[in-house]
Amino acid sequence: MSETFERRRFLRQAGYGLAAGSLALTGCGKPLEPGAGQSEAPAAPAAAAWWTRPSAPAGQHVLSALPYTPEQLTLQDAQNPALKGISAQVVTWHHDKHHAGYVKALNEIESELAKLQTIQASANYSQYTELKRRETFNASGMYLHDIYWQNLTPGGAALSQGGDLYKKIVVDFGSFDAWRADFIGTGLTPNTGWAILALSPYDKKLHNYACSFHELGGVWGAVPLVAMDVWEHAYYYDYGPDRPSYIESFLRLLNWPAADAAFGRWAASGVFA
Repeated sequence: MSETFERRRFLRQAGYGLAAGSLALTGCGKPLEPGAGQSEAPAAPAAAAWWTRPSAPAGQHVLSALPYTPEQLTLQDAQNPALKGISAQVVTWHHDKHHAGYVKALNEIESELAKLQTIQASANYSQYTELKRRETFNASGMYLHDIYWQNLTPGGAALSQGGDLYKKIVVDFGSFDAWRADFIGTGLTPNTGWAILALSPYDKKLHNYACSFHELGGVWGAVPLVAMDVWEHAYYYDYGPDRPSYIESFLRLLNWPAADAAFGRWAASGVFA
């Protein structure tokens, strides 16, 4: 278990939190017309690209490549210079160290599990038991980071008000602004590492879930559409304790057409009918 992980777990268990600053409801993350703060979307990545990670034998997963260069997630806003986007340094560390670390650890865990027998499991402690516990942490960390990078695009891309995802958000949350306020609140919740907009197969509704760790806080079967990492490694170098500004930058960089395409793919599958 890494020193970095232990430090973060200590901070969370100690009740470490960030002051919940207010975020304006105009601008970031809104369904805007092109030219009103977000760009016309390029052709979205293949629908639900983050659900089509190539199948790999146990212990042979590979790190997904970034769909842009690390320098392309910065922002320049003369009206609000605090919104810097995400620096190339943070993108590089986050992708090449943290994301890569989950992939590497999962490969090592799967390789070790292949050598062990289930008879070695124990209700108290065994190598098998601990590896199984860490398997879900690292697997979920790998997949959520796949989604995180696909959720972002240089300059952001607006959500069409005529699209199915926008309409579903309005139905389930009352308005887009109400969803946005709830998503921001989810990201500011103490002891939260991820804020995730997901589609539940049970009530057929969209939900914003607060996940403390990669594998904790989600709902079985729910499909993540937007995954925002709010662990300190995602923003502290750029923003210090100002998590609200990071969240606003994340929302401005969202690739809504890709999320809309993913929603459409799952809605058409019949699973959520």
